[in-house]
Amino acid sequence: AGPGDHWFYLLAEGTNPTNGQPTSPTCNGSTVTGLGVQNAMKIMYNAMLMKTTGASYLRYRTWTLQAAKNLFPGSCTQFNTVKAAWDAVSVPAQAGDPTCTGGTTLALANPGNQTGTVGTASSLTLSASGGTTPYTFSASGLPAGLSLNASTGVISGTPTTAGTSTVTATVTDSATPTHGTASTTFTWTVNPVGTGCSSPGQKLGNPGFESGNAPWSATAGVLGNTSGQTAHSGTRYAWLDGYGTTHTDTLSQSVTLPAGCSSYTLSFWLHIDSSETTTTTQFDKLTVKVGATTLATYSNLNKATGYSQKSFNVSAFAGQTVTLLFTGTEDSSLQTSFVVDDTALNVS
Repeated sequence: AGPGDHWFYLLAEGTNPTNGQPTSPTCNGSTVTGLGVQNAMKIMYNAMLMKTTGASYLRYRTWTLQAAKNLFPGSCTQFNTVKAAWDAVSVPAQAGDPTCTGGTTLALANPGNQTGTVGTASSLTLSASGGTTPYTFSASGLPAGLSLNASTGVISGTPTTAGTSTVTATVTDSATPTHGTASTTFTWTVNPVGTGCSSPGQKLGNPGFESGNAPWSATAGVLGNTSGQTAHSGTRYAWLDGYGTTHTDTLSQSVTLPAGCSSYTLSFWLHIDSSETTTTTQFDKLTVKVGATTLATYSNLNKATGYSQKSFNVSAFAGQTVTLLFTGTEDSSLQTSFVVDDTALNVS
């Protein structure tokens, strides 16, 4: 009786049952989510099969942990609940206690933004990992004409309507008593049939900053050929920050991307130098956004000699007018300079 009864109640019902059973406080103030009476009985019965002479609460702790591990391979949920229930009744860990490292966290991989064409069949397989199989998939916001197989995670069909949809996909695993869930969001752009790529080419105005400032909008002093930095090509560049004091610089341009093209690539050349000496902390940052989407964040940790080219797939913004925005932020000391040159947004 005593600790054993309390442990079993916590294992089966938890500290705050939702089935009308009374609450059960713990010795260590923790919260335990019960596994249900049936699962608790399975664990206890299998632990009893391991019983030897000289049984004690300490040994039952070890046996029940091993029983949970044996009964529920591939998941640590039950094992961790058994452990938490013993901890909650002040039965401490033992040298012979098993460990559980399986049952990784349930995750649903983001498949990236999708494109398609009205009248052309599309297919996409969602990929889940971790948790407890089998999985059940669901999705909201699919383009008209597409559907999801809940068992396989395959989205398929033939789109019927042009436009861009925001899709939220969710996977639910089979863990008991509480199912794990994971979600991810992406866009699915369906282009009209027969339109093709009506307006290919480079879409940014004054991409190398050689023709003054327009059509760029920038904080004063960002665009030019100030002494202290050099251009990747030509003579002018965009220099964000580099003051060594709390400061924010921005550089932006509105750009229209035609629909119906197969490739949309944003690129630019970036140089970063910094007086920061840390190898672990991002004190000064440069963020790159298209619309509300952050494509990348760079910092003083990325400092290097010379320029390096950065490229991004921005097909999710096909058929839209969006703003390309660079934002540099600097803290109160030790300068970091973010130098951008030779931008391009190529569509084909």
